[in-house]
Parts: sequence; C-alpha cells; structure tokens
Amino acid sequence: MNENFKIIPTNGIEINTLVQGEGDPVIFVHGWPESWYSWRHQIKPFTETGHKVIIPDVRGYGKSSKPYNISSYTMKELTADIIGLLDYLDEPEAHIVGHDWGAPIAWYTSLLYPERILSVSGLSVPFTSSNENKPTDFFKSIYKDNFFYMLYFQKEGVAEKEFEKDLKSTLEILFTNSDYRGMKENIEKSTSKSKESSFLEGLSKKESLPSWLTDKDLEYYFNQFNMSGMRGPLNRYRCMDIDWAELKELSKNKIQKPACFITGELDPVNFFIRDVNLLDIIEVYYDDLRVKKIVEKCGHWTQQEKPEEVNKILLDFLKEI
Repeated sequence: MNENFKIIPTNGIEINTLVQGEGDPVIFVHGWPESWYSWRHQIKPFTETGHKVIIPDVRGYGKSSKPYNISSYTMKELTADIIGLLDYLDEPEAHIVGHDWGAPIAWYTSLLYPERILSVSGLSVPFTSSNENKPTDFFKSIYKDNFFYMLYFQKEGVAEKEFEKDLKSTLEILFTNSDYRGMKENIEKSTSKSKESSFLEGLSKKESLPSWLTDKDLEYYFNQFNMSGMRGPLNRYRCMDIDWAELKELSKNKIQKPACFITGELDPVNFFIRDVNLLDIIEVYYDDLRVKKIVEKCGHWTQQEKPEEVNKILLDFLKEI
C-alpha cells in the first residue's frame, strides 16, 4: 500500500485513509459509487498550498471495514467515523468537503460536532432541513408510479444482485450516464420508467469513455468494488428513514459554519424535485453561505469532471476562513 495510506481505528471499525501534506487539515468525503480515488485531483493542489489532506474510504468501501447491518451506516455512525479520524491524527479541528453522500456527511458533521469543524463545503447535494414526512414516503409521493433509484435501493439484495452481475459494466454505466455528456443525452431523450423497473433498465454504455474518466480510472473503481461489494455502500440509502428519525430536530438548525456549495450545471440532483430549483431555495438553510457556484458543462462527478475549476473555488474559499 502507498506509504500515505493508513488503516485508522475509529468508532469501533477501521478506515482506510490517505493522509498527505502538512498544515490546516482538510477532510474530503466521497459519495456513491466512489472511493477516496474520486478526490485524486485534489491531493496535489491542496498539499502544495499548505494543507494536510485526509481522504478516507467511507465505511463499506474499499479497504475500510464493511459492517453488515443497515443500522451501521446511519449518519450518526458516519460522522463519528470522521471525528475518530481527527482524534487519531491528533487534529482538534479541520475543514471538511463532501461530494454526493459525502456532502450530507460533511453538513451533519458540522452540526453534530461544531467544535471540530472550521468550515464545510458540499458538492452536488445542498443542505436542507428534513421534510415532515419520512424520506421514503416523501419520494413515493413525488414519484408515484415512476422509478426512483433511492426507493429501488431500499429492498436488501435486489440492487446488489443487479449491479454485481457485471460490476465493471455497471460502474461504467453509472459514471457515464450522470456526467455532463450523459445527462445531456438523457435530458434530450426525456424518458421515464415505471417503479417496477430495474436501475440499469434503459441505460447503456456510451461509445467511448468521457475525457474525465480513463480505462485506468475505471479499472481502479472496479477493483475497489470487487473487493467491497455493493451492500455496504447501498446500506447508506437504507438509513434515510433512520436518519430522519434521529436527526429531524437537528436538521431544523441552519449550517452555522462558513459554507461553500458547488454543483454541476447538469447534476441530476438539481432535477430530483420537479419544478423546484434547489439552488433558488438553499440559502435559507445557512447562516454563512459564502460561496454558491454552478460549474458549467459539468454533471454529477463535480471534482472529477472539472477539477481545476472546483479546486480554485474551494481554495479561494478556504483562503478567506
């Protein structure tokens, strides 16, 4: 293993973590279906500007511990994992940056452990307070008879079986259908499918990989998920209702730390709730939202698709903290 990786004991499990550089610590938290590797373009720019970079494989992924039970993947557990990393590294405070599921982990780490977080940045998924209805009921009311992947993921084993049948093909389809090029094509097609559909139904490989994703990148991701399987990563989605119950009151608070939010022009999260532009409404959930940026010609994989733009936004933001 690269000498910059450590297997760190935290919160009763072990987390594979890249630790590199010296200076103000910045923790980068990945989403689904990713790994520490999704932050590969951030390591050098941040270490060269005086930051200690801390990039874990979230529990369930890669070489980190993979508890079986759904309840092991709640937001309370995942945020405690992050704090345990800081404790192990003897860092009293850190900046935190998250993408996709990593963004809610970052937002809630700042709410649950405000004394440990200097600033919080989210890519793709903004912070919003909990709905009055639990998430699965809320999404059922919106999507009704249409397919929505988070609802599809709720039944144990179903998505795992579909994805793991041909893991490499699955990952290629996931990455290339949610980036800018893939989203542009999907929006032009504008097709919907019934709630009885499978995730991959109607999705196919593109003729070529996009410029941001190489064969080497895809092979790395394949090896990570071949090692971990999909159960742990998918269990995160199965904790949505548990999180809603446990954090409902906390979610009514605003994000108080200096905050930055970045999204891609065609990030699918922007289209989750029809006729509602999340970017128009998110500021009410923050006390100190200093940056709100839309990256042009970018889909869901923000820091991988447009690393130079994202790095500049984040580093400029951190300079002011």
